[in-house]
Amino acid sequence: MQLFPALTLALAATLVVLTHAEPAFAQVVFTKAETVATGILASFRGTLATAFFGIAFVVTGFLAAFNRISWAWVALVVVGAFLVFAGPAIVANLRTSFS
Repeated sequence: MQLFPALTLALAATLVVLTHAEPAFAQVVFTKAETVATGILASFRGTLATAFFGIAFVVTGFLAAFNRISWAWVALVVVGAFLVFAGPAIVANLRTSFS
């Protein structure tokens, strides 16, 4: 029985926030989020990713050469490296294609 007033209060508060929110606020939030995400991805694509994929190529190559793992793992590492390092170009091409 006490749930109904709490639910009504929550719905009323939500309506007040939605009707008084500024439309440009969402754009500012998404712009800042995109800037932060771009910075994080750029740092991942730097020295950290280069070292990681260099070691991953060597380790998976040797393990596959000695029949310890499948060659599919090596292919997955290659595909992962391609997606990490070619990601910005792929996204740029998709944006130009769809706009």
